[in-house]
Amino acid sequence: MIDCSMCGHSFTPEEGAACRSGCPVAGCGMVTCPSCGFEFPPASKLVSFVTNVTNLVRGRRSAPGGTKGGTPPAHTARTQGAGRE
Repeated sequence: MIDCSMCGHSFTPEEGAACRSGCPVAGCGMVTCPSCGFEFPPASKLVSFVTNVTNLVRGRRSAPGGTKGGTPPAHTARTQGAGRE
């Protein structure tokens, strides 16, 4: 699924056929939102890969027993001056 960055409409690649506005460059690869007509380039394979890896890593961090958002549990946090007399 592709999400339009202008209106937020989700659509399939087949629905967002390329070059609908009479582009003089045949096969430029632009995607057109069927809802609002906004044209944008398709996501690159590198961007898709990085997004998938990031989502995978975030999913592992929020697993039971892990810490969400990288914040240490309260019982391991040190307070300033604790244990000093």
